[in-house]
Amino acid sequence: MRLKKQRANPLVVVMKKKDMLFYMLRGREVTTRRVCNALKCFGMMKFGRLEPAGYPSILMVEPTNLCNLKCELCPTGQGTLRAPRGSMKLANFKKIIDECGPYLLNLTLWNWGEPFLNRRVYDMIEYAKKRRIFVRVSTNGHLLKDSKNIERVVRSGMDELIFSLDGASRETFMKYRKSGDFEAVMDNLKKLVETKRRMKSRTPFIEIQFIVMRHNEHEIGKIRKLARDMGVDALKLKTVNLDMESAGHEEKNAKYLPKEWKYSRYSKNLNRKDAIPRGCTRLWMSSVVNWDGSVSPCCYDPHRIFDMGNMFSEGGLGRVWNSEKYNALRRAVRKNKQAIVMCRQCPGRLTGLDVE
Repeated sequence: MRLKKQRANPLVVVMKKKDMLFYMLRGREVTTRRVCNALKCFGMMKFGRLEPAGYPSILMVEPTNLCNLKCELCPTGQGTLRAPRGSMKLANFKKIIDECGPYLLNLTLWNWGEPFLNRRVYDMIEYAKKRRIFVRVSTNGHLLKDSKNIERVVRSGMDELIFSLDGASRETFMKYRKSGDFEAVMDNLKKLVETKRRMKSRTPFIEIQFIVMRHNEHEIGKIRKLARDMGVDALKLKTVNLDMESAGHEEKNAKYLPKEWKYSRYSKNLNRKDAIPRGCTRLWMSSVVNWDGSVSPCCYDPHRIFDMGNMFSEGGLGRVWNSEKYNALRRAVRKNKQAIVMCRQCPGRLTGLDVE
């Protein structure tokens, strides 16, 4: 697949839905059970039922919430994360897949940490792929320096790998990716592209993600050229997400919001540009399992303020997913979404896991 531009939007988009569907069909990852489960959950949402009566079709699983970088807008990197720190055991990951795998259309292996800090992440990917699940991973790119690991990534069958690269030069990259190494990431990315070609593999679909901020918006042209020259499959320019409710957000706005408003998800009054619907598709279609088994409604809850329960100690994800606690949150969002700080500026679309 070639790098494509979306003419109606100044942002270059990641793997399109039709591309993702093609990958899934080709890999026989779309089954009758998975489609029926998704339709059941979607139907429950449309008809106003609180219980999805199935399993999430999209599941984010957190291999670890540890990270080797200190990015300024990330609670993990800044040391402000209030959730317990650690890494998921392979045996626990297998419990998740054994229970939910038959229903999953998409497995997202990251949350509030660098996935490859968990040394068993390769085994996790391979275990999920043996069950024909579409697997996506996002990385800061520093830990894929071993050629054996790169080959294992390609052999694993992982469908999509995202490299977070918020600068097209070392100087710009280092302004946000604190303690990072621009040259190392570029070298690892180059090796991955070359290894994929050498092994004549269709996967992983390799994407560069570039969060547009004030200090790097002047490099948009440069990052497009870099992506083409590197031979990656896609480039995504992502709008920066700011916590408008936290203390000091005015300083963040001035430092990080692009000068060009077309590259921002916010309007000039700092509200979201897109309409915020009353409900939330994610609460009926997707969920998050953190490294220790605790379940969060979505990835916008790093501190686990809305802890839905623990699937390892409470009888599995199905029981947590259909619990009264989860349903109470669904009810509250449907009744008055604006009353919930985490939700009031979120459209709640499934594509929130891909691009905002």
